Amino acid sequence: MYEDLLIPIFAIVGTFGWLIVWVYMFYNSRLKVRMALIEAGKDASIFQGKGYKKFEALKYGILAVMAGIGILFGELLENTGLPGVVAYFSMILIMGGLGLVGFYIYVSKHVEQEEALI
Repeated sequence: MYEDLLIPIFAIVGTFGWLIVWVYMFYNSRLKVRMALIEAGKDASIFQGKGYKKFEALKYGILAVMAGIGILFGELLENTGLPGVVAYFSMILIMGGLGLVGFYIYVSKHVEQEEALI
């Protein structure tokens, strides 16, 4: 009788419990590493990255646009007779991957130009 009720409860509690534990462990380990660096007298600037944060919005924008184009191409492939799941997933992954590769090429050229000016 209660078995039908217990399965969703355990699924929900387990999912959120796992997520909370993972986030806690992630931030706790980061804190421990940073405290160890401070105690050793070393600089913790290695966690700040190389200034690629300004390109983050561009990366997600390119990925979203290319995924949208992938959906359109998936629709075209579905109309040619390819099964819908295959058409959509393949085109979204291919176009999203192409967008990320294009972003990498753009950023690497941009960073090389900035380093040449310095």
